[in-house]
Amino acid sequence: MSKKTLPRNTRPGGRNWPLLIAALIISGGSAKTTSIVMLAVTLALRGYKVRVFDFDHQRSVSHIACAMDELPAGQGTIYELMHGASLEDCTVPFRYVVTPELPDPENPGRMLPPEYETIEGLQIVPGSKHVKNFDVETTQPGNEFLIAWFRDLCDTYQGDDDVWLLDLPASLSKLGVSALTPFGEDDEIVPPVLVTSKEQMDLKSTFEELAEMRQQQNSGRRGRKSLPTIKHIVMAGTPTPGRPDSEGELTVASMTETYSKHVGLHKVRWSSFVRQMHRRQAPVHTFGPSNAAPIEDYNKVATALGFVDLNP
Repeated sequence: MSKKTLPRNTRPGGRNWPLLIAALIISGGSAKTTSIVMLAVTLALRGYKVRVFDFDHQRSVSHIACAMDELPAGQGTIYELMHGASLEDCTVPFRYVVTPELPDPENPGRMLPPEYETIEGLQIVPGSKHVKNFDVETTQPGNEFLIAWFRDLCDTYQGDDDVWLLDLPASLSKLGVSALTPFGEDDEIVPPVLVTSKEQMDLKSTFEELAEMRQQQNSGRRGRKSLPTIKHIVMAGTPTPGRPDSEGELTVASMTETYSKHVGLHKVRWSSFVRQMHRRQAPVHTFGPSNAAPIEDYNKVATALGFVDLNP
């Protein structure tokens, strides 16, 4: 798909809430956070209004986005949003570090605070360690509303965001199901798969658990169906001439044979730049060259997903 493709409809069916895209694979330590960060920045740079939701109690995407640094006391997170706080009160700008914390040359023993820049059109709902209690909370009297909290947020949304990106934990717990319930046929789950045989097996489990979830959610339902589906797969850390990997090559070949007839497969090459994002608290776009492999490859993913460049 080229950049001449018509822009993707970010309000499919005329609904009031934005297009939903989630990074999910039933596997820990995959490339979910990397993919969410790279897609979020890529889409914002293309002119879309993007909001990231950090569902993972490890809060990795919030760390990269500086969403937990120097925030006002009482700043809302996704946990407060689940419990009735407003979306705007639980949203902060997606930032990155320009200058890290450094010693103050005029005051020995003191440190100068870091300096940040924001990315236009890009916001994040910070994560919270408390979301790990979600499944238990839903069983407590009076908390039945938690099961439908994200669906209700979608139904009542009145803003102008174009896309919501969800960084989900590596399981289809009640928290994950609550996030995926509003997904329609135009929304997508994009699993990032590190190219190993283990991750390929985890991807198979993800397909199976999603199918089971759809059946459970829609059994006997007459109204709006829950349709979280996979249409595109990111194969992350694929080998390069400078970094050959026989296991990776075998996995790419196996995944291509298994899935290419049904979904789009997209290679994201191994890159040392991706490994620096967490330490730098900045996406590759802010410190890597414009031809860095992650930037080039996620641009191709964004285009394949239908997000043409609105700022050519």
